[in-house]
Amino acid sequence: MTPGHRCDSGRSPGRLSAATLGLAGHLPDSLWRPGAQLAGSVLARFPTAGVRRWRGNAQTMTGQRPSPAQTRRAVVSWMRTTVTSMQLSRWSGERIDATVDHDPAQLQALRRACRDRGALVALPHMGSWDLAGAWVARRGMPVTTVAEHLPEAEFRLFVRTRERLGMRVLGYREPGTVRHLVEDLSGHRLVCLVADRDLSGGGVPVGWATADGPVPGSMPAGPAHLAVLTGAALIGAACSYRGPDRMRIEFSPILEPAAGGTSRQRVGQLTERLAEWFSAQIRDQVCDWHMFQPFFPDPVIPDNGAMHPDSAGTGQ
Repeated sequence: MTPGHRCDSGRSPGRLSAATLGLAGHLPDSLWRPGAQLAGSVLARFPTAGVRRWRGNAQTMTGQRPSPAQTRRAVVSWMRTTVTSMQLSRWSGERIDATVDHDPAQLQALRRACRDRGALVALPHMGSWDLAGAWVARRGMPVTTVAEHLPEAEFRLFVRTRERLGMRVLGYREPGTVRHLVEDLSGHRLVCLVADRDLSGGGVPVGWATADGPVPGSMPAGPAHLAVLTGAALIGAACSYRGPDRMRIEFSPILEPAAGGTSRQRVGQLTERLAEWFSAQIRDQVCDWHMFQPFFPDPVIPDNGAMHPDSAGTGQ
C-alpha cells in the first residue's frame, strides 16, 4: 500500500540506485538477512545522517533515546522492507497469505466499507506497505495508489513492481490524479495512500501525540480530502514485523469527519484524528517506522546535537 497525495518508495538511511534496488530483488535470504544484521550493527555504532534522524524522530515520538539494539532493528526493518518490495512480485499467493497476520473483524469492516461506500486506507511508513497492498488485493479489493516522482529509473522500477502485484499506480504529477482516485473509489477499488510525512510542505497542521505530549507537525491533506469529498470511509492501517517471517496489519475503525463546519475544517479535524491513530501505532512499534528523513519541525539529533532539517543526507 502506498502516499497521499504522493507515494514514497521508502524512507531510507541512504538513497539506493535503481541498479542496487534491482540487485536486492535477487538476493537470497541467506545473503540479505545476515547482511542486514551486519549493516544494522555498523550503523548503530557509526550512524549516518539518516540514522541519526531516525534516532531523533524515534526519541521525540517515544520519549526515550533509542538503544543501539533498537537502532539496529530499525535499519534491519528498513532493509527487509526494501528487499520485500523488490522480491514480492515473485512470491506465491500462498506465501503472501502466510506472512500476514490480521484481525478478521477489522478486515471484515474494511470489506464492508469498500463495498458499501468506497474506502481509502492511509498508512504511516511502517513495515511493508507493498506486502499489505498485495495481501489486501488477494482479499478481493483491487488497490489504487499514487507514486512519488523519483529519478526516472527508480520511479519506473517501483511502478513496475507494484503493477506486477495488481496495483493501479498513478503518478503524483499526472494530470487528473484526483479525478482518477475519485472514480476508483466509486468503482469500489481500495485507494491506499502512505500519509504520515508532508512532502509538499503545504499539508494540514496536526499535533503528533508523542509520549511527552503533542508536538506540532503537518500531514498530507489527501486522505481526509478524498474522504470528505466523496463520503468514502477513511481507515488507518499500520504494518509491523512480528518475527522473521510474519507481518501484522492493524486497521483502525472508520475515522469519520465532523458533521458540521466547512470542508477545510472537516479535512483538518479528520487529519488530526488520523495523526492521533498513527502516533499510537508508531510509538508501539517505532523500530518499524522507516522515518530516516526530517519529520518534526525541531528535530532531535541525539548523536551530533542540533541539525537543520535540510542538512546532509539523502533518501527516497
